Amino acid sequence: RAGTRPDARPRAGTIARVASSFSALRLAFATHRASASAGATRANRRALVAAMSTSDAPDDVFLEDLRSERSMEWVEAENERALAAIAGPTGKPEDDPMFAKLRAIYDDKRKIPNVRLRGDFVYNFWQDEHHVKGIWRRTTMDDFKTPEPTWETVLDVDALAALEGKSWVWKGPQFLDYGPGPDRDRVDRCVVNLSDGGTDACTVREFDVVAKAFVDGPDAFVLPPGKNSFCWVDRDVAWIGHDFGDGTMSPSGYPLTVREWRRGQPLEDAVEIWRGEPGDVVASGSAYWDKGHRYKVWYRAETFYDTVRLVPHPDRPNEMVHVDIPTDFSFATFADHVVIHCKSEWTVFGGKGGVGETKFIAGSVVAHPASDFFRGERSDFTVLYSPADDRCAYEGSSETKDYLMVHALEHMVTRVYVWRFDDATRTFSLVKEHSADNCQSFSAGGVDSERSNELFVTTEGFLDPTTLSTATAPDLDVSTPLKTNTAWFDASGMSVELREATSDDGTKVPYFLVRGQAQGGSNPKPAPTVLYGYGGFEISMSPGYSATVGESFLTKGVWYAMACIRGGGEFGAQWHRAAKKEKRWRAYEDFAAVAKDLVATGVTTHATLGCMGGSNGGLLTGAMMTHYPHLFGAVVSQCPLLDMERYVLLTSGPSWIDEYGDPSIPEERDALLGYSPYHNLEKSVDVAVEERGFDESAARRGEHIPATLFTTSTADDRVHPSHARRVVHKMRALGIGGKVLYHEMTEGGHAGAADNVARAKVKTIENRFLVDALEKNEA
Repeated sequence: RAGTRPDARPRAGTIARVASSFSALRLAFATHRASASAGATRANRRALVAAMSTSDAPDDVFLEDLRSERSMEWVEAENERALAAIAGPTGKPEDDPMFAKLRAIYDDKRKIPNVRLRGDFVYNFWQDEHHVKGIWRRTTMDDFKTPEPTWETVLDVDALAALEGKSWVWKGPQFLDYGPGPDRDRVDRCVVNLSDGGTDACTVREFDVVAKAFVDGPDAFVLPPGKNSFCWVDRDVAWIGHDFGDGTMSPSGYPLTVREWRRGQPLEDAVEIWRGEPGDVVASGSAYWDKGHRYKVWYRAETFYDTVRLVPHPDRPNEMVHVDIPTDFSFATFADHVVIHCKSEWTVFGGKGGVGETKFIAGSVVAHPASDFFRGERSDFTVLYSPADDRCAYEGSSETKDYLMVHALEHMVTRVYVWRFDDATRTFSLVKEHSADNCQSFSAGGVDSERSNELFVTTEGFLDPTTLSTATAPDLDVSTPLKTNTAWFDASGMSVELREATSDDGTKVPYFLVRGQAQGGSNPKPAPTVLYGYGGFEISMSPGYSATVGESFLTKGVWYAMACIRGGGEFGAQWHRAAKKEKRWRAYEDFAAVAKDLVATGVTTHATLGCMGGSNGGLLTGAMMTHYPHLFGAVVSQCPLLDMERYVLLTSGPSWIDEYGDPSIPEERDALLGYSPYHNLEKSVDVAVEERGFDESAARRGEHIPATLFTTSTADDRVHPSHARRVVHKMRALGIGGKVLYHEMTEGGHAGAADNVARAKVKTIENRFLVDALEKNEA
């Protein structure tokens, strides 16, 4: 199954088996652009890289040297400055009462374990004050349903780290599926992914879950650290992607080859069976069973949004054929059918009887018998979802043994369409529909999608803790509550509202407003408010219970808003495309429109409005600091991109070009530099004087800049910490950084933290900064 998308909650059991190899890539967000002129584009980029790597590079480029003595001296000085300003005389966030509360939230023994059923056991990874790095544990399904399950430890990551002298961070297992036959129910082997310090690069090690031990010796499957891919073919064969030297890794740092590796074979002798093109983002292969049907799929990701797929011909298994769909469409399977998400209108020729044409509107989800589809037939489609209008979008699918559940977001309300698959007739029929309550998230997925129709159902809202229930498909609305997360704050008197702001071009932009504890009694006054946003990579923002938001903000009189701006996926691919590349500015206009609406409707004031975002959302809030400083009293930018010229030179940078644009293409470069926070710091001073009425000397001291905090991690090998480092360094050099702070954790990767202690520390730093800055402005 695919993993979690960045900054979004996964839908239970999302069908994405055939994309599982790239799910890790897509977690790392986006991609390198390959077009008809890809060769020329790559040549342009090489020239740009050469030019940008010369003595003309900015003075602050030394901060790209991740752990050099000079870089780390600068980081240590900035950390001291930030902690002294935020944590007070001791400089220790741990001394803040907020830290203790957040640590208790993260370590809460009553929180619902995230489990996956494998054989006779449900498995869960758990961290608390006694298991800082965590334990991988299991229990039976029946025991899990009890109030106090008895867990059996399978792997103690703290003990492993101490034994091996590594700062291991758990990145999850991949189990071997034996498929139909006498070993159908056998569950004994997996590989586990471990990262030293939390980077995306992982070591892959074979593990025996019966013996609860790593498989040792020359016959064990073990991959050295890297951005690896691993797929079981059978017990003794795996398909792997790894850095085998020149030509085997993409410009984005991901594998370009798939090799078949047999047990006992030296790694270097694994046989190459598939290779992408030099400019691709990644090449991968996936072999899996789906309800007794065997699939093998090979991929070339030309870009994040454009994937070429090949499969064996049904009648000539040694011959590979293209999966003939547009490269930006999503592709999955259910039993003996393909399931296709149409990102744009699709005209298919050769309908019933082999004549005519069929059109599917953008956003449709269709199914077709797989073998016939791979043969080129197009006569037996079933439309599983067709959006009613441009505010309806497919959000993913989940499954049980006999049912396929299509999740949609329709006017910001979750709706699930339940289809029954008849094994005898090989057809789908719609049997149920279910709508979530307003301002609530809802998901349903199979407990064991190969063997039963039992479901896990989850519901949550901004003020309603997550509840996990069980149900039986197709009756999603008839459920038995199983576990509920702790209600960490008293939500009495609080409320949630779905609102709309109007962007500069007239587009209606939805956002959620969570009103915390009111101020002013019967005559309420504007409240300090934190606005969160992301706006990229077709990721939807949805309601969810955050105990840290409740404890840090809502109970302290600070309200919370979440913007659903263009670039996200709330209304499908067209909503995302509306803010891609040269249209990126639309996302920032949308976010600014929400900020203005919060003030215009009396919710808050500009001085008491803060904003927060991470990763792509860190770029968003960095743009707010640079281009819309007058709208905010405080800004937090987490693990951000900020230099939109040099980003292609760093870590996974080339893999994001199809989202942001290519600085080697003049028109795209102009758009990038038009909003790049790093490149617009000087302009922000001029705008403050010429358009905002600031005294020139005040603007040149940075008085127009809101209080701003950048946070990142030295171990982030996805978004290089030099983005934030260099912006702060430049602001200090320009003399406009007086209200700017910077804090960098040494571990944690792109998540910013690897354990609950670190998570509580980072959140205390960020949330305390916002609360204090907004309260100061309010006073």
